[in-house]
Amino acid sequence: MKPEHTQRQTDGEQHRSQQLSMQPTESPAELPGYELVRRLGSGAYGEVWIGVDKNTNRQVAVKFFNHQSGVDWQLLDKEVEKLVSLATARHVVQLLEVGWNHEPPYYVMEYLEQGSVDEFIENNSPIDLEQCLQMFEDIAIGMSHAHAKGILHCDLKPANILLDAEGHARLADFGQSRLSTDQSPALGTLFYMAPEQADLNAVPDIRWDTYGLGAILYTLIEGRPPYRNQQRLKDIENAGNLEQRLSAYQTTLKVAPNPVEQMKRPVDPALQTILEKCLSTDPEQRFHSVGDILSELEQRKLARARRPLNILGLFGPLFLLALMVLFGGKWYKQAVEDAEQAVRERVYESNAWVSRHVALSVEEELRNYYQIIEFEASQRELQNKLRAVLTSPLLKQIQADRQSFNTITEQQKVFVDQDIRIVLDQYLQGRLNVYLERVQSDESNPKLASLFVIGAEGDMLSIAYDEPVQTQSVGRNYSFRTYFHGQSEDFPRDTSPPGITPIAYTHLSAAFQSTTTKRWKIAISTPIYADESQTELLGIIALTLNLGDFSYLRSDQIENQFAVFIDGRTQTANNQIQVQGTILQHPIMDEIDNPTIEPFRINGTQLQQLLQGEKQLYIDPVGQTTVRPEYAKYGGEWIGVIENVRLPGQSAADSGAPIESDVDRKQSELLILIQESYQDATTPIRELGAKLILEGIITAVILLIAVTTLWLFVLRRFSTAPSIKT
Repeated sequence: MKPEHTQRQTDGEQHRSQQLSMQPTESPAELPGYELVRRLGSGAYGEVWIGVDKNTNRQVAVKFFNHQSGVDWQLLDKEVEKLVSLATARHVVQLLEVGWNHEPPYYVMEYLEQGSVDEFIENNSPIDLEQCLQMFEDIAIGMSHAHAKGILHCDLKPANILLDAEGHARLADFGQSRLSTDQSPALGTLFYMAPEQADLNAVPDIRWDTYGLGAILYTLIEGRPPYRNQQRLKDIENAGNLEQRLSAYQTTLKVAPNPVEQMKRPVDPALQTILEKCLSTDPEQRFHSVGDILSELEQRKLARARRPLNILGLFGPLFLLALMVLFGGKWYKQAVEDAEQAVRERVYESNAWVSRHVALSVEEELRNYYQIIEFEASQRELQNKLRAVLTSPLLKQIQADRQSFNTITEQQKVFVDQDIRIVLDQYLQGRLNVYLERVQSDESNPKLASLFVIGAEGDMLSIAYDEPVQTQSVGRNYSFRTYFHGQSEDFPRDTSPPGITPIAYTHLSAAFQSTTTKRWKIAISTPIYADESQTELLGIIALTLNLGDFSYLRSDQIENQFAVFIDGRTQTANNQIQVQGTILQHPIMDEIDNPTIEPFRINGTQLQQLLQGEKQLYIDPVGQTTVRPEYAKYGGEWIGVIENVRLPGQSAADSGAPIESDVDRKQSELLILIQESYQDATTPIRELGAKLILEGIITAVILLIAVTTLWLFVLRRFSTAPSIKT
């Protein structure tokens, strides 16, 4: 770094100093008590020698004034007085002895062997920021002591700061200094001098030194003084005489961009603020005392020292809170899952008991239907009337000239109006009315939708309905129906396999859509024999009931828990055997007055899971249909338990009676499903969970408020400006 020159020397004086410094000299004098070792340098008024104090054996610097004619002894006396007044300040170079009456005159100061800060910057730039600040603090403390003695330095620059053996900065060269009561101007060094100081009529101000301190700090950090570049220096030097150069200097600083904003090394906001306030070209915006600078430095140091504690104090509770939330959320989730699982287990157990109870009740109701149809099949009057119809030549013609199902022949039309057949109709209608009247008196009685008789070849011979119908079924062949052949599903119409045989036992059919009423029904059918030996089959009698007409399942049920009656018999689709449950009874059937809609069917995979006892949540197929708003409440997940419904034939087997056929045992595929809303069952758990979450949030908020309050108290407690070191 190039040495900076104080502006009080003229160009001629500088030239003279350079000439004198080049002249070789010997020790100008012998000093009692000191041994001069070597010359350190020379200047306009004399030379400086390094000596050794013979008493203490420490090195000293001796300044001889060889050229006394150019010395302003009045100013020199004042400088000596100022150094004497600062003799106790450890941040100022100490004056040890004065010899004005000696020839040549001299004074002795302590020698600082590490040289000036200017040399240190040139040899070590860039300097570690904290080392820069430590040097700067030493300089500022020294200036604070000087100001306390009423001394303004007025020429602060790195060349006037020396470093002791420990690397601490010490103020030196008070040649341009002024007392605070002085009115005489004092020029400093370009780019270290405050702009208002560059005036031959300026009155010394403490803010000159605060600017100089800022310029030194800037130089320590950046390696060059603020505002300085070759073009500006050239413009100032070419401005003319001293007064013109000073004016050019003032103008340059006031129009130049803010040097702090153009720094190459990044500094923290607090240090940037200190620099900007020190280097402000407006003295009113500058620090008004060095103590203010030291206070800002101390505040910065405290803030940085407290930063780890601040981070720990701020983020520590937040980290703990985050851990609490993390583990609390994990434990909460696990607790909710465990609680929900416990509820599901309880519901499964409860539904299993309910399903067994409902299955027994449905079994009892089916037994009633079985008993009804078997009773009707055993009536002699029915058998006699049926024999009469079977002997009709017209019936034999219909059988011989079999047409497709949808074709109504003239023989069939005539057959419908035959007297002997109408007598059978009247008989069946009368029997059906008996059961309908029982339902009117007590809805818990079996409810029949129709009663019909078909011949051993599958021809519909007679039928009675619970309500008037307009279409004709008599004369058509129904051998494809399960209630005739007893298989698990209907055969295709008009393509029934040859040699099909009618049932030989009481049978519960698969769900089917009536070709006459278009309603979905199930039928319970049984054979009609000519005698007790059961060797001659006259035909099949069957009763039907509409889906949803099981009286027990129509009773009032809990909204979120109800029973569903399912036919789970295997069916064939695309030449593959599949299990697809047909819903025979569901609460939706009580709500929708349209029995012609197609039955709902349970997905085969779901049905298999239920049958195997897997505790998987069940999806109600009714809720998956969005056609009608009534279906929406059956959406979502359900806890379902299935129980087989034993048919009366199986009950007879349990009591020791013979089982009538192997097919009869397969009818256990009738199922009762008890389903309970998973949403409703676990609502208390979710409500408790929501309450716990709310309480956790409240706790977290209280903790945050407490931490914030404590930190506000701490920040307020430590916001008082620290005392300045002296």
